[in-house]
Amino acid sequence: MFFTKDLNTKMAEIRKYIPVSAATTFDNLSPFILSSEVSYILPLIGESLYNQVHTYYTNPAPLPDGVTEENKMYFDLLIDRIQRALINLTYFYGYDFLNAIVNDAGFHRQESDNEKGLYKYQEDAIKAGFRNNGFNALDTMLSFIESHIDTFVKFKESANFTLRRQSIIPSTGVLDSIFDVGGSRLVYLKLCRFITQVEDFDISALLGAPLYKIVKEEIVKDSPDAKILSLIPYIQRPLAYLAVSRASLQLGINITDKGLFFESQESTLLNSNKTTPLTDQQFYVLGKNCERTGNEYLELLRGFLLANAADYPSYVSPGGSPLVRSNTDKSTTWV
Repeated sequence: MFFTKDLNTKMAEIRKYIPVSAATTFDNLSPFILSSEVSYILPLIGESLYNQVHTYYTNPAPLPDGVTEENKMYFDLLIDRIQRALINLTYFYGYDFLNAIVNDAGFHRQESDNEKGLYKYQEDAIKAGFRNNGFNALDTMLSFIESHIDTFVKFKESANFTLRRQSIIPSTGVLDSIFDVGGSRLVYLKLCRFITQVEDFDISALLGAPLYKIVKEEIVKDSPDAKILSLIPYIQRPLAYLAVSRASLQLGINITDKGLFFESQESTLLNSNKTTPLTDQQFYVLGKNCERTGNEYLELLRGFLLANAADYPSYVSPGGSPLVRSNTDKSTTWV
């Protein structure tokens, strides 16, 4: 693990990130640290980089393979970013168990004359804080790795590296620069499948198979073709808005063995939250606004390609009968 019992007899390591009591027992916390590490850190950075960084963390002398006196400061900074994400996610996922006492008599909540349980709205706020801080810290960690990829070369062996590079919107930061998601990695992860759908159905149809293939091949290269780099922003804008439009009827839906539910937040008297469905009108307005903006950006993309046809010879402007058109929001239908 990226936290050790020896360094946390009084929670010294953990207190750098969360002001927990020095009397906290590390043994009670460690199962949740390990679970979060296996669930998030390992899949994101890949086994090769994980093993390298973990070896350096646990046995810094002698320096492990790939770590030098010149670059070890970057490994120290990466460990700091890993620990920040890890401890926040640990407290988020372990919150309910850590807040309870389990013994032969069952489950109990500890309470004394001096210490009372939190109000529900306080619990909700703290858990949301751990979740958001943890996932945002994962983005910070990944951005740091990618900014120093020559040092963390083993990251290139991870599946996550390949998947991120294959996406035209590869990160939370790129999405947030187009459509405000508050820098939330949680929202980005929820939208990823819709981003893929728009790439497959809308972007590939407009670009045409030859140019779309070239774009996907170039974005995974260390030095993509300059003309493709110029094209990417024109693709990302419609891609982001159309992905949100597709997601507007599904984000927040949870499929369980009891059926389908939609989660949203509604203030109550004690500032707690409860699950309520959004109105049909809210669904419609969000979806249609994003769809309209996305389609307008698609027209800008098409215009850019036509205006720079010499730079993109593999792009073929759609032709055919003028009666063949998109019938969306039209009062007449031509086929």
